[in-house]
Amino acid sequence: MTLNPPLTPFNPVLHGVRGLAALSVLLFHWEQFFPAAGVWVQQFFPADSLIDPTVYIGFGWMGVPVFFILSGWLLGAQVINARLSPSYLGRFWTRRLFRIYPAVWAELLILLLLAEVIPGLITQASYDTLHLQFLLWLNLPPVMAVPLNGVWWTLPVELGFYLALPLLGWLAGFMSWRALLLGSLVITMAWRVWIFSSAEVENYQVVLTVLDSLGGTLFTFMLGFSLNFLPKNLSYKQRLSTLALGIASLLLLMQWQLFLNDQYWLGHWILVVWPPLTSLAIAAIIYSISDPSFAWRWLSSSCLIWLGHVSFGIYLWHFQVMRALVLIYPDFWDDSMTSLIALAIILPITLVLASLSFHFVEKPIMSWGKKVLSPK
Repeated sequence: MTLNPPLTPFNPVLHGVRGLAALSVLLFHWEQFFPAAGVWVQQFFPADSLIDPTVYIGFGWMGVPVFFILSGWLLGAQVINARLSPSYLGRFWTRRLFRIYPAVWAELLILLLLAEVIPGLITQASYDTLHLQFLLWLNLPPVMAVPLNGVWWTLPVELGFYLALPLLGWLAGFMSWRALLLGSLVITMAWRVWIFSSAEVENYQVVLTVLDSLGGTLFTFMLGFSLNFLPKNLSYKQRLSTLALGIASLLLLMQWQLFLNDQYWLGHWILVVWPPLTSLAIAAIIYSISDPSFAWRWLSSSCLIWLGHVSFGIYLWHFQVMRALVLIYPDFWDDSMTSLIALAIILPITLVLASLSFHFVEKPIMSWGKKVLSPK
């Protein structure tokens, strides 16, 4: 019988990590939309090398598995300890819906209004699937609607994990967490091998949303879930060793992908194993720095905690802010200076919108939901 670990209290370090993850995704997309500054820097460094500082911006999408791991860890702690009655399940799932949908709906309504003055902000395909955009039934059969906002693809994946999470908590009551983690790895690898071997495409980016759906990312969530069962009272030396191992593994994996850069999306088997291995390295890093008394406690600074509060808004809004800039001034961002100007515009606008989302949508709705859904 597996003993239930205690509920994970608010951890300022993990909140800071969440904020940094959101910023890393923002920088990743900035380089995609406005590549000129990065191209200028890259001329001074060897190609496809970790010496190049822009490489780390290019791997900024790793903020997404950070979100998944944190969800598995923090929400997993809740269900492991819970008596899974129908009333509890109703409260748990409703709170999760309150956390995601209101902020998305608010953004969608604002985008619909802005589309009247920014042509192209919403495509005809998105108008045709507007009901699915509201429901977040995106990249899911039978319609496979493309998200109106490019970053929304992760939200159905998160919601699918939320649905499965109480079952995982129940299974943890009489199964070893190691068995659950191994089972999730088998499912993830089987899914990725199946999609990899059955997709008849020249470039696997075409099927990335299917490859990285819940079946292909379950292991990432379960790494976070499994952290609930690991000891919290590691010595300083143990944490430092775990951190060094995680960082070294992550850097080696990054260099491996850079070495195979031209082949990565063209059918190389690295596409099957690389994301799960990367998630394992990231989970080791998060686990090692989670103690607020550890040397990385700077992550719990007030600035980063605030970024953690507004991280969901940062994630939701940054992509559309960038698209709006490109649509309004399509020919202005072709050199390194204007690329940096774009970043100087994007950051404050995104942070303001994220703060408004947090204070006027997310926080009030969650507070109201907590009051309404509290057990009587």
